[in-house]
Amino acid sequence: MNRTTLPVASLFIAASLLTAQFEPEPKYDAAAVSALVDRVHEDLDHAYGVFHFSNADRDRLNHAEKDLREFSQKWEHGKFDKGQLNGAIESVQHVLCNNKLPAEQRDALSGDITQLRRMREAYERHEIK
Repeated sequence: MNRTTLPVASLFIAASLLTAQFEPEPKYDAAAVSALVDRVHEDLDHAYGVFHFSNADRDRLNHAEKDLREFSQKWEHGKFDKGQLNGAIESVQHVLCNNKLPAEQRDALSGDITQLRRMREAYERHEIK
C-alpha cells in the first residue's frame, strides 16, 4: 500500500459518513410502509431458500414472518399498530441474533431492521397517518 492510499480511503469514508449524517429521513406514505414490509418478507423468504436451518432456526423465521404479516394485515386496513411493529422488529432481530445466516442475508435483514426502526420513529413523530 502506498502513502496516498490510506489518506484517500480515509477521505472517502469521512465524506460518506458526513453525507449519511445529513441525509433527510426517508418519507413514509402508505405505499412506502407497504413496500418496506414487502421487502422484509422477501428478505426473510430469501433466507429460507439459501440456508438449511435447524428446527429452532426455522421457528424463529416463522415467528418473524407471522409478526410481520400481522402488522401488514392491520396496516392494509388503515391501522398502524406500533406494538405489532415492535414485535415484528424484535422477531427479526431475534432471527439475526440466533440464526446462522450467510453474510448477505444477515446484512439484508440488518438493513431491514434499521428501516423498520426508522419507520417506527417516523410514526412517533406523526409523519405516518
